[in-house]
Amino acid sequence: MREILNRQINSFIVSALLAFVMGLIMVLYPKLSVETIGILAAAYIITHGIVLIYLDVKATKYYIPFDGFLPGVFSILMGIVLCYKPSILPVIFTIVFGLWIISASISFIKVALHLRNTNLPWVLILLLGVLDLIAGFVLLINPFASTISIVVFTGIMLMVHSVINIIDILVIKKDLKDISKVFNKKLNEFTK
Repeated sequence: MREILNRQINSFIVSALLAFVMGLIMVLYPKLSVETIGILAAAYIITHGIVLIYLDVKATKYYIPFDGFLPGVFSILMGIVLCYKPSILPVIFTIVFGLWIISASISFIKVALHLRNTNLPWVLILLLGVLDLIAGFVLLINPFASTISIVVFTGIMLMVHSVINIIDILVIKKDLKDISKVFNKKLNEFTK
């Protein structure tokens, strides 16, 4: 169980780092063609969605409370739309990306709630999940009108989301042995 969780955690770290780099590029070079950013974003988002769905299937097999299916589906749908029409990035990206962050933050909140009767830092994971949830809602009600503003704002929100995910993951990884015991106990209770 511990090895499985460790592999999932490492996948999340790589994904969060890639998202951070993409957000940084969007902040530093907002005048890049929206279509170029749309195509790059689509490639990353589709890959990320496939990874989330794969990890969800693996987690379900071991009764790990990871809910990556819905964020994975949002990612793939957003990526497909961006591949089809990358020029509409400013119009749809804010809404779909906000929904994606909200659904991903719900996964961390669920993990925190599963750990609440332990000595693990579930409150920190819960607080970071709530912060990420707020970031998703802020993105949904984004008042910016210009393409450059949306690209920069989305890049900042992507970097914030990535940093929150990395902190969550590192907190979980630090206590992986204890978390693994909790999930093994739940698995044993479930299979009895």
